[in-house]
Amino acid sequence: MIFDAFKRTLDHVFNILHETDEPGTIREINEKIPIRGNNTWMLMCSAMLASIGLDTGSGAVIIGAMLVSPLMSPILGVGLSVGINDREMLIASLKNLGVAALAGLIVSTLYFKVTPLGEPTNELLARTQPTLLDVMVAFFGGLAGIVSISRSDKSNAIPGVAIATALMPPLCTAGYGLALGRLDFFFGGFYLFFINAVFISLATFLIVKYLKFHTKDYINKDKEKKVARIMAVMLVIVVLPSVYFLYNIYQGVQTRKKIESLIISDFASRNNEIIKWEIQEEDTLNYIKIYSVGNTVEDNLVGQYNEVLQKNSLENYKVRLVQLDVSAEDVQRMATDLTNNLTRDFLKTLEIQKLQAQRADSVRAAQSVLTRSGSATEDLKLLFPEIQKVQIGDMVSTTSQAKADTITLVMIDWKLPAQAQARNRRQVSATASAKIEEFETRISTYLSSKLKSDSLQIMSTINN
Repeated sequence: MIFDAFKRTLDHVFNILHETDEPGTIREINEKIPIRGNNTWMLMCSAMLASIGLDTGSGAVIIGAMLVSPLMSPILGVGLSVGINDREMLIASLKNLGVAALAGLIVSTLYFKVTPLGEPTNELLARTQPTLLDVMVAFFGGLAGIVSISRSDKSNAIPGVAIATALMPPLCTAGYGLALGRLDFFFGGFYLFFINAVFISLATFLIVKYLKFHTKDYINKDKEKKVARIMAVMLVIVVLPSVYFLYNIYQGVQTRKKIESLIISDFASRNNEIIKWEIQEEDTLNYIKIYSVGNTVEDNLVGQYNEVLQKNSLENYKVRLVQLDVSAEDVQRMATDLTNNLTRDFLKTLEIQKLQAQRADSVRAAQSVLTRSGSATEDLKLLFPEIQKVQIGDMVSTTSQAKADTITLVMIDWKLPAQAQARNRRQVSATASAKIEEFETRISTYLSSKLKSDSLQIMSTINN
């Protein structure tokens, strides 16, 4: 009795079969599939509104564009037509969806060609890297849409579904990429649009099958079997790429989690305030760029992190630390406004200023060494008449374990003593060699003080 009561309660709460309006659902979706007349104007206005909203970073304008957009009906038509084996509806849905996507791309591309703004706002950036959450939004948004349309008493859920699934903004992001030649924006935006379309269609197909919509009957049974095969192939074509995309997105999420646990959490535990971290693709490598303030990090920390990444099957990732000289007030302001364009520009400005300061320090140091080196070479020739030629310069030494180190290299050509030349022109006498070693010790002490260098290396050559 208790089980039966519980079953009846569940059926009363979740059962949607008894309120289904199959003819009305098919009619409503089928009538709104064609992109013509007022739908064409609505589509162009939606693309223009979405482009303006993305360009200015206005969420309100973007929401308005989603409400106006007529893109949902052709996508629902794809899922419905596959579910009921209606080849004509499938062809019409795909054709009109293609026309709508092309029109949206053209309008957005033209807008971003002439706009005086054109900077990549956060609204644009948010639609270039789809995540697992975007897939879930598309799928559950599609479920809500088809369930709402299939009811005998139509609800007002479609506007909410249109806002949630956000079909037009990613399409206009792709248009931005075309206009400015930014392929990352084009492929990222179009990728998100494609994912939304696929998972909305997939959700529609599943609900149509769950509601047991009647499949279309054909007088010619051979044609009916052929259409069924075509529908099955279309279903595979739709589902397989979605599984692949879903796997890629899942892998990306897992990689970020692994980086957070291996690198970011450890770096934060060193009393360094992380302002922001991101992954940047450069050629075949992905750089984990960490902006931070706080304690100065050890010289070999980046090398240690790179080794950790390599040991954890992330050899294509390298760490790049950017330590910023900012006040506590600036840190607090950025922490409360990380998604703002001003914050991103501020970080970029600080990074450029830091690089410029480092370059200026290097130039000053090089000029100082050059001045001191010129003076030192003259001093050495006066102090050691045995020197035939002397050259002094800095050399950068690097290893895989440590940071680059600068070594002052001293190259000296010595004159062979006359008595040594007379005895043997090919072999320097032991006395001459010992004398030169003594000279090198004295020269090392002198130059270390003169050039303010703690890494000095002398290379001697004795000429016949």
